[in-house]
Amino acid sequence: MKLHRNLALGIRSGLHQILTEEQALRPTLSSLLKNKKWGSRDRKLLAEGLLEIIRWKNRFLYLGNVDPNDADIHWKLIALWILSSEGALPPWEEFNFSDPLTLHNQPNDTLPRIYKESIPDWMDQMGVEAFEASFWEKEIQALNELAPLVIRCNTRHCSLDELQQALLDEYGIESEKISGIPEGLRLSFHQKITHLPLFKKGGFEIQDANSQRVAAWAAPKKNSLIVDACAGGGGKSLHIADLIGDKAKIHAIDIHESKLNQLKQRAQRSGIHSIETHLATENELFEDLKEKADLVLIDAPCSGLGTLRRNPAIKWHLTPEKINKLCALQASLIDKNAQLVKPEGVLIYATCSILPQENTNQVHQFLSSPLGSSFHLEKETSFFAHTSSFDGFYIARMVRNS
Repeated sequence: MKLHRNLALGIRSGLHQILTEEQALRPTLSSLLKNKKWGSRDRKLLAEGLLEIIRWKNRFLYLGNVDPNDADIHWKLIALWILSSEGALPPWEEFNFSDPLTLHNQPNDTLPRIYKESIPDWMDQMGVEAFEASFWEKEIQALNELAPLVIRCNTRHCSLDELQQALLDEYGIESEKISGIPEGLRLSFHQKITHLPLFKKGGFEIQDANSQRVAAWAAPKKNSLIVDACAGGGGKSLHIADLIGDKAKIHAIDIHESKLNQLKQRAQRSGIHSIETHLATENELFEDLKEKADLVLIDAPCSGLGTLRRNPAIKWHLTPEKINKLCALQASLIDKNAQLVKPEGVLIYATCSILPQENTNQVHQFLSSPLGSSFHLEKETSFFAHTSSFDGFYIARMVRNS
């Protein structure tokens, strides 16, 4: 591994922004990679280095015997990452530490779990309390592995077979179908694909396999009224629209105008016209839609623990207090948006978390409330990374009584 000093400075900047200032990982990384002085190899090394250091921070600090409050914490993390690759430290002034830095060679299976899997102590305790220790061990280990690159076919443009063949013939990209995910393809390795004409023409979207299950669970029908209450960038709204041939009225709601603008761009690229976007502050919309929606989807804000493989910074940004606040927000979102479901209509609640307090506990708490008593639970499932090979996810399907 040949690391230039300017590249190390970029990694150090990213560590400061993400670990100290608690800025979001993906926007920070995207901003760093816009540096035109770096070639494709440098960009790849920066991204890999930043993600690996963030993912294994606790392990590096433990094996390097480094105080987490050390003033040179970010440079020492970079140094330990270099040493972990059996590389010698470059003769830079940033590596002239007052005490020699050594990475102890201790077998991973002898490390305490918080260092072996590089997680905060409170998170480990929460995981053991939520699941038995052996189950939690398998899950957190899987959440530290590299997430597969999965795409969703836009079937209004082409069939899954046609997409798979086009990727191979036109770009040499190999992929495989995914059992139980009828629109999904798992690519053979990670690569940039958003620049491909096939993507720009709306042939596919990037979407994890378990996330694709949500639209299937919703089982949308043509000519129905649908509400995506926490639409974000609109991946699930677009999937639902595609499943029913763009023949419905879909209200996509979010608190962030920037995400709704992103949804509009994605809908235009996919050739979807059935989605209307709304800010969550439009109170009149909720009055107008009360007990009128055939389907309401709540893809709730959550801890995101099921996505640690693609966003390891989550474990350093989260706290038990933040999870408690998210749980309160989730409960309020269910109460607010369940009112929009008409009799015999469907309510879908989903998160990319694996924690029971964000998932099944929320649903059963709602069902025991006055409003929830007018619904019944058809099915609920938690999808785990170590059993499904994809993101951790939870989905519940409820139906309002007639």
